[in-house]
Amino acid sequence: MSDKRTYSITIKTANVANAGTDANVKIQLIGEKGKSPEIPLDKPGKDDFEQGDLAVYEVTIDDIGNLKKARLFHDNSGARAGWCMRALDIRWSENQQVQNWWPTLGQVHGDDDWRYSVTPDSFSGLWLASDEGGIDKTVNLVTSGVRKVIIPFF
Repeated sequence: MSDKRTYSITIKTANVANAGTDANVKIQLIGEKGKSPEIPLDKPGKDDFEQGDLAVYEVTIDDIGNLKKARLFHDNSGARAGWCMRALDIRWSENQQVQNWWPTLGQVHGDDDWRYSVTPDSFSGLWLASDEGGIDKTVNLVTSGVRKVIIPFF
């Protein structure tokens, strides 16, 4: 039986016109030891990926090693299928050790004080739309490495 790893995937939809989507969005994580299955990102009872929304998805998959890429895609369904992702942060933690990954889009960078990966003002987002270059995009990921998190006792 292989080891399992739980990731916290935080996605922010851009706050620009027509950024939200009604399509079914999925992610596939690609690591140094393999890739995950295609993971649907859906919170039951919630209209996911609306303009300006921020959502966190917890997923448990087989350990695929350090992450290298993330494939984001959707089924192009619904009245407004196009989607613009503003920020992506993937976090894994174990035994007070945390590792973050985020896309290497423009000058996207992480910030320990704001876990949702700050993006520069000039970056409006990554479009996944049939009229914006496709509904299936793979992005390279970078990491700040593993760091120890100190949990204070009160």
